[in-house]
Amino acid sequence: MRIAIDGPAGSGKSTIARMLSERLGIPYLNTGMVYRLFAYIAMTKGTTHVDSLFNEKIQVRVDVGKTEVFWEGVKLEEELRTEEVGQWASLLAQDPTFRKAINQLFWSIIGSSQMVVEGRDASTHIIPDADLKIFITASPEERARRRYIQLMEQGLKVDYHEVLKNLLERDERDARRKVAPLKPTEGALIIDTTGKTPEEVLQEILHLVASKERGY
Repeated sequence: MRIAIDGPAGSGKSTIARMLSERLGIPYLNTGMVYRLFAYIAMTKGTTHVDSLFNEKIQVRVDVGKTEVFWEGVKLEEELRTEEVGQWASLLAQDPTFRKAINQLFWSIIGSSQMVVEGRDASTHIIPDADLKIFITASPEERARRRYIQLMEQGLKVDYHEVLKNLLERDERDARRKVAPLKPTEGALIIDTTGKTPEEVLQEILHLVASKERGY
């Protein structure tokens, strides 16, 4: 089964997608991590030139429950989780040429495999033929709270109100961009995770998967 999971920052989509991948035993592609990889490179190199970015030595590995990214043979993880990298990723996402190039990379990774693909336009542009399309969301305050806790756990000094402000600004950019604006695609099932545990959301999706497999 090919499952596309979309949603805004902090909605819980990455956690849910990873758990779903583990439960179903199929690979997980976190497209946001790949965006952040290129954002980190752009930030480090001081360029957003698409040809330059895609000439870098990068590698993306997908497996059950995880996506790993490498630059020049070095695995990157915590470096990609900063607010600054997130802002760069959002800016890159507004470039039609960049999106075309990164989508081609995603298609080469996915091929015809069963996979959980998670991002901001997984069901609209990456795998529009997905067997199941899910749009995960939550209130801005809840999403900012989750992001704030995540950053604090990483040892970063952050202000909740600043996190909320950045999140709202990113929502605005993602919704208004001319190329692939963030919104639920036709036929997507919308799940609001506000006040729900990851396991509760996972069970809801597993029920949808079972219904889909039975042809309901």
